Amino acid sequence: MLEEALQAARSAYFDAEGLSCDYAGLAASPEHGRIAAGLAGLAAFDPKRVRIPAQTAFWLNIFNALVVRDAAELALAASVREVQAFFERRRLQVGGLEFSLDDIEHGLLRGNVPKFRALRAPMRRDDPRLAYMPLAYDERMHFAMYCAARSSPPFRVYDGGKLDVQLEEATAHYLRRQVRVEKDGALVVLPRQFYWYPDDFGGERSALVFALARLDEELVEPVDRRRGRVKIRYAEFDWTLNRKGAAS
Repeated sequence: MLEEALQAARSAYFDAEGLSCDYAGLAASPEHGRIAAGLAGLAAFDPKRVRIPAQTAFWLNIFNALVVRDAAELALAASVREVQAFFERRRLQVGGLEFSLDDIEHGLLRGNVPKFRALRAPMRRDDPRLAYMPLAYDERMHFAMYCAARSSPPFRVYDGGKLDVQLEEATAHYLRRQVRVEKDGALVVLPRQFYWYPDDFGGERSALVFALARLDEELVEPVDRRRGRVKIRYAEFDWTLNRKGAAS
């Protein structure tokens, strides 16, 4: 199974938190071959067989598996634009249809809405791939997609039967690591995902509430005292490949 291969790769080649990876070791490993074989086996698989509660986990695992399988391409990227092109290229068949990472993220998991600064939805209304869109939308998926960058959420493997708990854990862990409260609560620095996709969280102020709800109380208390008089800033996203052992 793909999930088992991903778990084995995480245990053997990632750090304890899934924040960095020995990509060279992984590329030459049996685990990499198992991940590649698991993805290849999806070419004839019908995603409609996946139970509704497990649909989001199914696509998250595919997204993360593709990034891990093809991370050698990211190691060669010389610019952010080349990194973006990595996510735009089609690199998988599922049910006889081709998908890019952007297709999975924006076409399926985000409900077929435009990516940041794009003018059009990634898929046309008559695109047969839309039949595989998960019925349940969950904005926490933004903190579950692994992109092999220093600012990426950690690499995790998701289980459809435990997805709600796993997504909440992944989201809280990421936000506690990334959100900064400064100037005695007058400034909150949010991860870049909130800048790219504010509408996914109900707008900027709702995004702030979403983030603060997952922080420790001692961080939130000075923000609460200001009764909404808080400035929001967004952190830059570091797209540098998160090689294990590399200097920060």
